[in-house]
Amino acid sequence: MRGRTRTKAWLGAAIILCVAGAAAIHLHGQRRPPIPGYMQKLGGDFDLQSADGPVRLSDFRGDLVLLYFGYTHCPDACPMALSNMAAAIRSLPKHERSSVHGLFVSLDPRRATPEILKKYAHFYDPSFVGVTGTPAALKAVADRWNIGYAVPAHPKDMNYTVQHSTFIYLVNAGGKAVTLFGDNTPLATMKHDIEAWMP
Repeated sequence: MRGRTRTKAWLGAAIILCVAGAAAIHLHGQRRPPIPGYMQKLGGDFDLQSADGPVRLSDFRGDLVLLYFGYTHCPDACPMALSNMAAAIRSLPKHERSSVHGLFVSLDPRRATPEILKKYAHFYDPSFVGVTGTPAALKAVADRWNIGYAVPAHPKDMNYTVQHSTFIYLVNAGGKAVTLFGDNTPLATMKHDIEAWMP
């Protein structure tokens, strides 16, 4: 009789654990916010150049990426975006920070060599990576990511302005763009969305 009681107790505990595990998996799956329809076909892998060699978006597969397109001489939008990216990562628990990467793509290779980009990106966070490419390569990437930008073809001097989109893309562990952060997105919202997609 005592053996049967122990067996029943063991089976009961096993069932409870299985149900709890299934519920946890279900809840984990439910916490992922839906990807907006306009982003379903947005993005794709790319191969650009950093000071430390070629960088592909797929190099970060398995982690999250905060992706921004701009230029190093940008007076306001780019510094604000990169500062917000760094602040969002710092707001995460320490054990989650290494799973989120900042990636800055310069649309202005005339003034931003990979070495300059490395220093620029590291100013905001030592883990950030700065990349660029040829005008043709950058146009191909910008088209896939729906980035609007305009670099003067024949500027009168080196103080020209580059018009560009100012969204920060959150890229999930599978390399898919899942949401956008704008200039006025609160830090709390960025943190919430990043944690919702944490691998």
